[in-house]
Parts: sequence; C-alpha cells; structure tokens
Amino acid sequence: MPIDASIEDWDAIDWGRYLLASSKNPIHGQTTKAIEGFDEVARGMGKIFLTPSHPDTVREAFVTKADALRLSSIRNAILKPVLRDGLLTSEGERWKHDRRALAPIFTPRHVNGFAKGMARTTRDHLTRLLAEDTVAFDKVCVDLTYQVLSDVLFSGELDGGRQASLHDIDKFLSSMGRPDPLDFTNLPKWVPRLTRVGRMGVVKRLRKRIGLLGEARRTKITAGDTVPDDLLTLLLTATDADSDTLTPDQLVDQLITFIAAGHETTSRALTWLFYLLSQDTDARARMEAEVDALDMSGPAQKWGESLPYTRACLDEAMRLYPPAPFLSRELNRAETLGGHDLPEGAIVFGNIWMIHRHRKLWDQPDAFVPERFLPGAERPIGRFQYLPFGLGPRVCIGAQFAKMEALILTALIAREYRLHLDGPHPWPLARVTVRTEKPLMMRVEKR
Repeated sequence: MPIDASIEDWDAIDWGRYLLASSKNPIHGQTTKAIEGFDEVARGMGKIFLTPSHPDTVREAFVTKADALRLSSIRNAILKPVLRDGLLTSEGERWKHDRRALAPIFTPRHVNGFAKGMARTTRDHLTRLLAEDTVAFDKVCVDLTYQVLSDVLFSGELDGGRQASLHDIDKFLSSMGRPDPLDFTNLPKWVPRLTRVGRMGVVKRLRKRIGLLGEARRTKITAGDTVPDDLLTLLLTATDADSDTLTPDQLVDQLITFIAAGHETTSRALTWLFYLLSQDTDARARMEAEVDALDMSGPAQKWGESLPYTRACLDEAMRLYPPAPFLSRELNRAETLGGHDLPEGAIVFGNIWMIHRHRKLWDQPDAFVPERFLPGAERPIGRFQYLPFGLGPRVCIGAQFAKMEALILTALIAREYRLHLDGPHPWPLARVTVRTEKPLMMRVEKR
C-alpha cells in the first residue's frame, strides 16, 4: 500500500518510517501523492529528492540532460560491491569503452542467432520442471531461465553443478537489490551495513566459478582450438576501435552483470505473466489460441511476427511488474529539471513502478489490459511513460535479447501447459527486479 502522505511535510519520524519500509521492500515506500501527481520534490536526511513522473520531465532528466546525472551513491552502495565495474555500475570512460565494445554482441544478427538454442533448451527442461501437479512457479521460471542463460552464455559449461549454481544465484539476487537503511544517510561507506552480512561469500564463489571458465575458454581461443559460438566467446573477442579485449576481472564483472540482469528480467516477467493469465481466463484463452496456431517449425526468432497478442500480454505484465522498477541517479552539477532548480548532489529517482501505474498516464492503471499494447489501441502509449528497460544512454543493452527470450519461453509453456493459482495471491517484492515475496504456488494442467 502507498504511504498516505506528502513527503514534503515529513518530520524525522515520518522519514524513519519511510526508510524502514523501503529497506524491507521499496514498493512499500510509494506515496499516494507521487502516484497521483507529477514530479514530487522532497527534502530529508540531508538530501533533496526529485521523483520525475511527467513524461516531459522524465525525458528531460534521463535523455536531454543525461550528462548531468551520475549513478547515485545509494545505488552504488547496493550494487557496486557485487557487480563492480559491470555495465550497470561503471561510469565515465570505463562505461563508454565497455558499452562500445559490447554493443555489437547485442545486434539483431547475434541476438537472433541465440533463438534456436533458447527454444531447444526450453523444450529439454519443461517436462522436468512441470512434472508435479503443483509447483512453485517462480522457482520453475528461475530454473528454466537459468538453463537458457547458461546455454547461451556458457554453452552449459558453468562449473559447480546446476543446483549449486541455482542456489548461489538465487541467494545472490534475492539480497543484491535490498537497500540498507544506512544507504539513505550520509554515513561513510566503512560503517557496516548489517543487511549485507553473508552475501559476499556467495559472490566470491560465483566470481571464482565464472573466472575459471572464462580463463579456460580464453586459453582455447588463444590456442586456436574450436570453441562454442556463445556469449562468452563473443565477450572474450569483443573490442572497441582503440582498445584490447576485456581483462579477466572485467570479463567476470560483465558476466555477473548479465546473470543478474538477464536472468532476473525474464524469469520475473514469466512469473508475473502466468499469474496474471491465471486471473484472466479470457486473455489466457486468446493467447493460447494464438500460440496454438503458430507454426513452431519455423525460426524461433520470427515467432513474434505471428504472436501480437502474446507480445501484448508480456508488455502489459512488464508494465504492472517492471523488470527494473527504479532508476537512481544524482546530479553532478546544479540543474533545472521539470522547472525545479536543484543543487549538485540532488537525488533524481526514476520510479518506473510508479510511472507504470500513474493515475494520470493510464486508464485502469492497476488492471491487466493487454489490448492497450495492440496496434491501433484507443489511447497511444507515450515513449516516456512505458520504460521496462530504462531509457537514455544507459537503456538496457540486452533489451531485445530479453524480449525475444521471454516470448519464446512464453509460447512454449503456453502451448503445452495451463497454470492455475493454487495459493494466496502474490505480493511484489522489489530487489534487482520485482519478484514475488513468497513462492507462487501454481497447479499444473497439461493441455
């Protein structure tokens, strides 16, 4: 539930309540004013906050004046110890170099080349994952997207075993996006953040496992041996116009980032989509009819051309439960945004969750209405009101990869299975992405 107050009028007790709620689950920190009005400005805890929500201000902040923004200290405190200098956390020349070097990997030619493997891996694992009458469907999606990502990234060579890797990745992701209350203060970084105790052991194991695999592959490439045509090989040979390939540490930083961003994006989108379909039998029937009519013998990367309603269902699921719910930046200079004069260091908080449910931007903002994303919809959707993969220079580099993967997996699941809610309705929990707070129990019906 949103906090029913204007943060402009908060005292220390109000701020304490907000920080505790946001630390437990940032979605609890939403305010009614922010979701009904535009461009909220507040002062508290020694900081000034702007939450841009009007599409013009969103564009101004994150596109037109993007050079005035740096990653916020709050965001860095949460992600930097884990992702180090991956694309989500690096800045300046490091970020520019890596973005240039990695951009060719995510061109349509390479992304489309992964489609066949995505479909094959999904078919290989669906029967195993949906063999029981009732399953924790969020865990099914995590397992399935891990298998797909493992094959696309590493050709299934990641050492340590599937269950061990899944356990580490799930623990890593579940804790990574949680802010500590002290992150919202001006206390120095050396003051311990108790909410992060125990997390770094998992990170070290993952980094070691991925690093060993990367160096083994690099040795094969150097020796001229035959290597898989996967994302790891592409990363090891990626350069920009004036630099060498990635160092071992840089390689691990990027792979950890791809696991965190790519794995979470698709698994959570699938989880929420099939929950929403279980609550809307008309939408489910329409999507199933479309999937049933699809000729799956054709190239998987072209399936989307025949699945407009399925794509609309995915888009609507990502509106209600956005893959990246928050963008946290701060000003590197004094600037005017949305008519507000802000000093250097002011926090610019891109609240995608709130924009996607804003009362003045959407009809039936809390309802599942896939038709709004179909061509010719009555109310056009503006470029700066639907932002599932961010925007501006730092827009998600793997957005096309994630959308294609989600569509392929959705079609294959819906073709063979129907899922029914078999427990309480889920509550969203914001971490790196928006996951379910508790396991999503679903009854499996074989079609």
